[in-house]
Amino acid sequence: MRGLSLALVGVVLAGCGARVPEVPASEPISYAAHLEPLVIARCLGCHEAEDPEAELVLESGRGFAALVGSRSVQAPSMALVSPGEPEASYLWLKLEHRAPHGKGMPRTLTGSKMLPPAELELYRRWIEGGARP
Repeated sequence: MRGLSLALVGVVLAGCGARVPEVPASEPISYAAHLEPLVIARCLGCHEAEDPEAELVLESGRGFAALVGSRSVQAPSMALVSPGEPEASYLWLKLEHRAPHGKGMPRTLTGSKMLPPAELELYRRWIEGGARP
């Protein structure tokens, strides 16, 4: 029941949108400070510890370690996040709906949905900047 509740919360938040922090171009993007709130709002419905999609747990405090330094289950030859290289990062390809396997992320009740451009830019900057914790 908990998984279904969190999934519904995630779908509702994904539909409503999460607050995207404005980060000056000169400031590095941090997973904990800038991305984790978006990940929790957009991804937790499918990536909680109870029954994680693609064996990827993105719960608070666990997402960074799960993404950086890990390989994709769907494309084992690719890192989920390759610091400094968005095009070599499976996460980036999933967010851009260009991954070689599976569907684009995030998923909603009606299918895959592209993130707003401001959120995509934040992820790109984070990866390009070295995927800092």
